[in-house]
Amino acid sequence: MKSTRHTPRRTIRRPAAAAAVTASLALALAACGVGGGDAPGADETVGPASDAPIRATWWGVDNQNQALDAAIASFTEAGGPEVAVEPQPWDGYWDKLATLVAGRDLPDVVMQAASQLPTYAERDSLLDLSQVDLDTSGLDAGIRDFGTVGDASFGVVAATNATGFVTNADLLGELGVDAPAGEWTWDDLAAFADQVRMASAGETWGVQDGSGDLILFILYVRDSGREFYADDGSLNATPDDLRAWLQLWADMREAGSVPPADVTAESAGNMPGSPLATGRAAASFAWTQDYVALQAVTDSALDIGLPPHNTEHPSLWINAASLWSISATSGNPQGAADLIDHLVNDPGAVEELGATLGIPPTAEARAQIAESVTDEELPAVEYMDIVAENSRPLNRLWPDGFADSRTLLGQLAEAVAFGQTSIDDAVDAFFADAEG
Repeated sequence: MKSTRHTPRRTIRRPAAAAAVTASLALALAACGVGGGDAPGADETVGPASDAPIRATWWGVDNQNQALDAAIASFTEAGGPEVAVEPQPWDGYWDKLATLVAGRDLPDVVMQAASQLPTYAERDSLLDLSQVDLDTSGLDAGIRDFGTVGDASFGVVAATNATGFVTNADLLGELGVDAPAGEWTWDDLAAFADQVRMASAGETWGVQDGSGDLILFILYVRDSGREFYADDGSLNATPDDLRAWLQLWADMREAGSVPPADVTAESAGNMPGSPLATGRAAASFAWTQDYVALQAVTDSALDIGLPPHNTEHPSLWINAASLWSISATSGNPQGAADLIDHLVNDPGAVEELGATLGIPPTAEARAQIAESVTDEELPAVEYMDIVAENSRPLNRLWPDGFADSRTLLGQLAEAVAFGQTSIDDAVDAFFADAEG
């Protein structure tokens, strides 16, 4: 199984990440389910598109806004309705949407995050996409149903990302250590990290400490063929899973093959100062967009490949960096669906967007942009082709409490690393909170 690499250059574009639903959103949705009598019934269709103008909103920074403006302009130029664009910065985006929901003024096309889509869908704010003509057959198989909540689809993936195992290829070459590839395990990770430590005479850590990363813990559980969350949103992972996970990293920390607690804490949120970026560690786990950013801040060539991988039941999934949804109160829902189809599938729109929102969700689009993306982006684009063939869809979107669990695991893992709490007490605290 291959990984991808390149010679570094310094231009990057990085999509925003998902966050938890704000309190104001929850209050607005609780006060006003916006579907009401305006939306068609579950077994109805909305009819053909009209010339009625469409409003579209998303979160983004300047280069993302410019790319979407150009892609949307080409939709209107091709005969689609006029589109009024309402871009917002990530900070405040969900508060703004909450206000629009409360005022029954949600734009026709809305960018969504996987962590927030279920709340909007369950409060009847979004249109069931079976009611419009929208072909998603070109999407990677692992994400065609990503926007499903219950028995209905409420979102089409706009862009993707995935977790990868990022290695400093130059450093490993100097040390004479091979990066793991093909089918490999978490025990193999520990062996790799120790091999780096020994080959460098203790001067280089094998991998950055990932004990507090909930996404990695989810991969660890799914590696056994199980799901981290049950279909009803309750925890399917067990205390024994978390105990083994924290012990794996504690053993590596004690051996000196991962950084000590103070180094991990000091470099948190500081990508240019991270052990991988500064050459003090040979590897780390990172999202594809973070791989792009890491490559931009180091002169070493970085490779990205699959994390520990079981071919019988892959743990990795294709993640939605963002999704497109349609408001349940849209005055032109088929026109909104046509706009979404254009943004995802039209070659002109694909070229305008490139990898600004994340990696395109279709193999055809990835092949198209491969010649035009930056040197930093190309390996991430190629890696998503590998992920598409070596992944297993999640059984459900993130439930309420996911973001809190993500924060809590980071805090507990840090406390374990500093010796402030035991692994057993950390496990008890995590499950008491998650199941409380």
